[in-house]
Amino acid sequence: MRKSFGVALWFCFLTMISTLVLAAPKGEYVLGAGDVVKIQVYDHPDLTTEVQLNNEGSLAFPLIGEVKLAGLDYTEAESLISKKLSAGGFIKKPNVNVLIVQYRSQRVAVLGEVNKPGRYALDSSTDLIDLLAIAGGINPMGGDTVVVLRGEEKLEFQLSLLTQLANPEKRTIRILNGDTLFVPRAKQMYVYGEVNRPGAFKLEPKMTVMQALAVAGGFNNRAAKRSVEIHRVDADGKLEKTDAKLTDLLRENDTVFVQESLF
Repeated sequence: MRKSFGVALWFCFLTMISTLVLAAPKGEYVLGAGDVVKIQVYDHPDLTTEVQLNNEGSLAFPLIGEVKLAGLDYTEAESLISKKLSAGGFIKKPNVNVLIVQYRSQRVAVLGEVNKPGRYALDSSTDLIDLLAIAGGINPMGGDTVVVLRGEEKLEFQLSLLTQLANPEKRTIRILNGDTLFVPRAKQMYVYGEVNRPGAFKLEPKMTVMQALAVAGGFNNRAAKRSVEIHRVDADGKLEKTDAKLTDLLRENDTVFVQESLF
């Protein structure tokens, strides 16, 4: 009984992991409409063709006519053209080479708090970490959460949790054609009053009043160092003001206010 319970618990754990982490299947770039390919047949230079796949993902190739390559990687495309040339009796044992000249069919969008937001073409199997690197990484105001919008799905991932996984396969989140990757702004807190650099700042996990003052450049010459308040809006929308200790933990949208010294 205990053994069967353990097996069931392990199965539930594996199911949970597979739901949270989408392990990327290994594979080559999949061809689609708009891609430009160059096709060569060994010892038959007259068959060399460079052409763009049409809206159906097909192209016209000498001798065999229209061939649909959408959904195939380049090795599968080579095999298909080779079989058609052989089956038609045109070439006995054709050696076909397919080269992708321009990648146009696989595109994704990267938005939010990244250094280079925009649309990007995928030229190979790409995962979430790779795409963030292509977009210049997360900027200083970006949070730890990354959202992948895929059709009607909304998938959320914590980068800090992914990077803690020992198995690289488990932390690989495959990005698919048409995905939108969005990096939300990090939670914020505010420091105002008599500090050197007042303003809005990123709220780090378990951030204290002392740490908030540090990122705001510390007290200026007019600060009343014993008169520090936390301004916090409660659930009813009312502003609460409390005297702050340097070890107090801050919440999202808290304001640390340093009063001016009277002397």
